[in-house]
Amino acid sequence: MPGTEPTAVKTKDIDAVEGKSVSLPCPITEPLDNVYMVLWFRDNAGIPLYSFDVRDKESRDQPRHWSAPEVFGSRAKFHFDSQPATLEIKDIKRHDQGIYRCRVDFRTSQTQSFRFNLSVIILPEQPLILDRWGRQLNGTQLGPKQEGDDIVITCRVVGGRPQPQVRWLVNGLLVDNQNEHNSGDVIENRLLWPSVQRNDLNSVFTCQALNTQLDKPKEKSFILDMHLKPLVVKILEPPSSMIADRRYEVSCESSGSRPNAIITWYKGKRQLRRTKDDISKNSTRSELSFVPTTDDDGKSITCRAENPNVNGLYLETMWKLNVV
Repeated sequence: MPGTEPTAVKTKDIDAVEGKSVSLPCPITEPLDNVYMVLWFRDNAGIPLYSFDVRDKESRDQPRHWSAPEVFGSRAKFHFDSQPATLEIKDIKRHDQGIYRCRVDFRTSQTQSFRFNLSVIILPEQPLILDRWGRQLNGTQLGPKQEGDDIVITCRVVGGRPQPQVRWLVNGLLVDNQNEHNSGDVIENRLLWPSVQRNDLNSVFTCQALNTQLDKPKEKSFILDMHLKPLVVKILEPPSSMIADRRYEVSCESSGSRPNAIITWYKGKRQLRRTKDDISKNSTRSELSFVPTTDDDGKSITCRAENPNVNGLYLETMWKLNVV
């Protein structure tokens, strides 16, 4: 009976993300033959914003759709054949937020009504990452840092409704979800990651801003780069004794440095420069070519490995010459 409507209608909450689509259900319990008209209203308006008209035989074969151009226009479409029937609204705008009511008029049954509180979620902007001095970090690299350095970075997020949670993850694990600063629509989370170690190399630091489960978090990630000191330096199979005035080639190898270590050779305090270096991904090998004399007997040759990017740290090994 068109126009006869129950007075108490429960309101269902529905969330939608700005710019996405949403479907408002209208669970009609009668077959189409008994449907007279479906009308959609907003808030307390008495004029519908959308109508689905099957009042006569012609319209039952070809239902008439009308959408108010000043409200949804072509963004809305009623799908009667879906289960349940739904009003699909595309490209949701923030001003679409409000109370919506679906009214179904039947030919022989009581009118049905359904109410929805549509909340439009506004995603936050992309996070900005700032260093300890407030300068914006660009790219995807954090550092390079040295062992023992602290990482102090701030994630700044603007906007979002409801207010987003801003959190830090390291290698995918949540480490900080406390917002230290909140000013207007600007939210910040400052991360202190103390005393980075060698095994932190290539760790992924990710800031996420999220305010809904309906969409992926906005996030920004950085990969930690480090300058590392060498761990090992050794002279490879030095001869136990040498014959004077004969040329020898001796190799020294170092590993663990990032970037690769620079190897230098010394006899006493004098640097030996007749060398040839071979640098691979994980190590540096240097070959020294020299001719010992009888005066070199008992003296020492030193192989030193150092990373010039790491302050004041080097490794060295010594080889005592036995010249006959």
